[in-house]
Amino acid sequence: MASTWLPFGVLRRPHGTGGEIFLAPFNLGSETLAKQICPFPVRLVRGEDFKEAEISACRPVHAGFLVRFAGFESREAIAEAVGYEVHLPREKLGPLTDGEFYVEDIVGCDVFDMEGLSLGRVKGIFWNGAQDVMTIVADDGGERLLPVVAQFVRRFELLRRRLVVDFHD
Repeated sequence: MASTWLPFGVLRRPHGTGGEIFLAPFNLGSETLAKQICPFPVRLVRGEDFKEAEISACRPVHAGFLVRFAGFESREAIAEAVGYEVHLPREKLGPLTDGEFYVEDIVGCDVFDMEGLSLGRVKGIFWNGAQDVMTIVADDGGERLLPVVAQFVRRFELLRRRLVVDFHD
């Protein structure tokens, strides 16, 4: 089932003394946040811990955004949010183009190779510093890691919860 909330970026460091903080988006090309009318709801997530929050102001800067959250009026208050991921409601992210998908949506999908052989199921996703990587767990418990890039991910079928990959490219 598709998640209502999707990760957008991570809070890195306070900026100034008035409660602003730098938000580094996972997709540097995204203009999603700049197009939002403030205030709007977000979820702050760190591991199993999450907090409902509201972005009250946002402005683009080099490689990200400076944001303010309602209720975080000082540098000290916002410093406690460093390291939290910012999750946005799915409907705020806009429509996807043909062939695009949200990485979060592949968790739990069955994975097949180009010949239709079952490779297992996507157990999770992690960021390796260059791209997202999926962990595929086979029926026998064996694990494979595969970057979530077009070179390897050939087809994603959300409704069927199915992913077709090519290990040989």
